[in-house]
Amino acid sequence: MACRAVFRKLCQHNIFLSGYNGWKPVISGLSRRPTGPEANFTRKMAQKSESMMKEKLFAILLLCCSSAAAQQAGQRVILEDVAAVVGGEIILSSEVKMMAIQAAEERKIPMADTAGMRMLTDEVFQAEISNRVLLHQAREAKVEVTDDDISQQVENLLNNLRNNYPSEQAFQRDLTAAGQTVEQLKEIYREQASNELLRQKFLQDHSHEFPRVKVTEEEARQFFDSQATGNSPEQVKYQYMIIPPKPGEAVLEEAKAKIDSVYKMYLDGTDFGYLAEKFSDDPTADKGGDLGFFSKGDMVKEFEEAAFSMKVGEVRMVQTKYGWHLIQVESRRQKEVKARHVLAATRITEEDWAKARELAESLRQRVLNGEDFYKLAKENSEETTGLIESPNFTVLDNIQPAEFKTALQGELSPVPNSNRRISGLVEMKPNGYLLMCELDRKEAAPLNFEDIRQQVIERLQYTKAIEAYVEELRKKTYIDIRFKGWSAVEAEQ
Repeated sequence: MACRAVFRKLCQHNIFLSGYNGWKPVISGLSRRPTGPEANFTRKMAQKSESMMKEKLFAILLLCCSSAAAQQAGQRVILEDVAAVVGGEIILSSEVKMMAIQAAEERKIPMADTAGMRMLTDEVFQAEISNRVLLHQAREAKVEVTDDDISQQVENLLNNLRNNYPSEQAFQRDLTAAGQTVEQLKEIYREQASNELLRQKFLQDHSHEFPRVKVTEEEARQFFDSQATGNSPEQVKYQYMIIPPKPGEAVLEEAKAKIDSVYKMYLDGTDFGYLAEKFSDDPTADKGGDLGFFSKGDMVKEFEEAAFSMKVGEVRMVQTKYGWHLIQVESRRQKEVKARHVLAATRITEEDWAKARELAESLRQRVLNGEDFYKLAKENSEETTGLIESPNFTVLDNIQPAEFKTALQGELSPVPNSNRRISGLVEMKPNGYLLMCELDRKEAAPLNFEDIRQQVIERLQYTKAIEAYVEELRKKTYIDIRFKGWSAVEAEQ
């Protein structure tokens, strides 16, 4: 029981499987999402700053058991020692000790290296003070984060932990050995996730207070050299088209006849909600066809155009790729519409899919014969909102959905009299057949400072600005330091 208690104690103080990462606040939204070589540089920075140690649950449990055993033996355990008080936050010496040990393993610093451990422990300690200062200031500013955001962060932490294992079975085995379940683990992570989100949100809200800092060319190059390793990722420029299967005339006529009948019943006085429950083919039928409030971009084009052009109380029939709809607009607020609908769905048969494939193959051949891919895509594609005539380069590994990446990694046929290449057909049910046209490609290559010079300077400016801002916050925050450093830890071994 004592072992479990210590285990929970360590978990509650952000030590559980996290390791010491160094203080690295993340500021979402302060800059655009990086792409191309910049994305790889950013990823390499994250990899350098994140813990490389894949600490296992069982190893943590052994450490906990050791602490518990020492306590039971009457030895003095530093778990209860206060290392510092930051605002209203207490940092325990046991926390600093554990983070220092984890950081030492990560950086491969021998525990016997007294000088190295002293420097590392001080770095860990000061970083944790900065984290607690940010947390204290966030609470003083009454910063709030949503339960949904916390839950998502918990899932991210859990997934990162799972990725440290070769299989789900190995993860579950160590989890069981530590006497924990996934649900218990999520509860342990909630405080850690909440604190991290509070710090991030506080920095976002106060980014306008960051001091202006200058970065020299030499500093930027040194920063780049210290962070950038490996190659820039493979990148492509591409266009696409999706050729959908379309229902036959008989199916369309059947759906139209059904919606005509429903509309007549509505005009005769039947309640719209009842008609939706009774006749709609949409999953919203059990809610009387209620779609709730929606904005532009939430629905397919034909449905959206009809709903946003209708008056409150108006009822109208409209055809979309899903079939025939009877729409009733119930209310409006700002840029949103609340509506109900009845759907008479159209069925897609194997024959319809065969016709779509035949059309897609003919379009592919027309491109190989010299016709313009973009023009054919605009005329025939199911989805054109993401279709751009002159797209930018995109990192191949980041391309979504997965079928796009699959097509670009498959066999590509050269288009005559150009450097373009076209993919084979990829089935994307229920949408249709996908064709990809590669306009240009950059193979993976060593990172070059000149390619991302401005991005490196901007990122270093952000880093230095945050450090300076936190230093000012530390001056305004009550900090009582009592920790004696690694030497005190050694004396208690």
